Amino acid sequence: MFIQIPAKDLYVSEPDPRDFGNPKNDDSKVNWLKSRFHFSFAEYYDPSNLSFGVLTVMNDDLVQPNRGFGKHPHQNMEIVTYIVQGELTHEDSKGNKESLGRGSAQYMSAGSGVYHSEYNLSKKEVCRFIQMWIKPRQTNTKVQYKSYRGQNGQANNQWFHLVGDLQENSQAPATINQDANIWINEFSTEQRFEIKEGRQAYLLCVEGQFEMTIEQNLPLQELKSQLINQHDGVKVFKSIVLKPKDKAHVLLVEMKK
Repeated sequence: MFIQIPAKDLYVSEPDPRDFGNPKNDDSKVNWLKSRFHFSFAEYYDPSNLSFGVLTVMNDDLVQPNRGFGKHPHQNMEIVTYIVQGELTHEDSKGNKESLGRGSAQYMSAGSGVYHSEYNLSKKEVCRFIQMWIKPRQTNTKVQYKSYRGQNGQANNQWFHLVGDLQENSQAPATINQDANIWINEFSTEQRFEIKEGRQAYLLCVEGQFEMTIEQNLPLQELKSQLINQHDGVKVFKSIVLKPKDKAHVLLVEMKK
């Protein structure tokens, strides 16, 4: 069982750049930020779409060159940012500063409180990233920052375990203070993902498109499939099969129900 959330149904935010410490837009009429909200966030509020399990935010952000989010606070949230295009520069009040590119991830446990900024410092290239907020097990913990620098081929036709559960001694590059896992896959062949009893997942089609079915003991041609397109979200409750049209790139957040 799964529920598709088409890209056309997502709330799209294009805020005033001056609200985030940027100069006004130039004459190109392209806003500095285009953000697709999968759940209620900022000016978008829908009481029926507040979160999915412990996942409270999934924002698909496209930031224009030399623009970004000025210094702002966070507290008591596990924040993971996955870079899709360009380079994102993070700086925080704990002294961390780093720029990361495609396939990389930044993880910040905001705990007792931290200020940070995120900028696309490129003069020419846009930056696209997926930012996820996950509720922590405990609050007011020590602030932590970690990162993973993406490697070529890390997720080619395989599920790459990007983020795991700290309490499970996960071998993923980053661990968070919650029973949740983040996986990525860039594939051109059929892929499967197992959803175990008592678990669920939220899947984002980052790039490309694919046919998706529930895994059952039937030939694939006899199963009803659904076409999933770029920017679509999917709430997943059973094991799934993904068959790309050409190439596709997905991000999946798996968690307890």
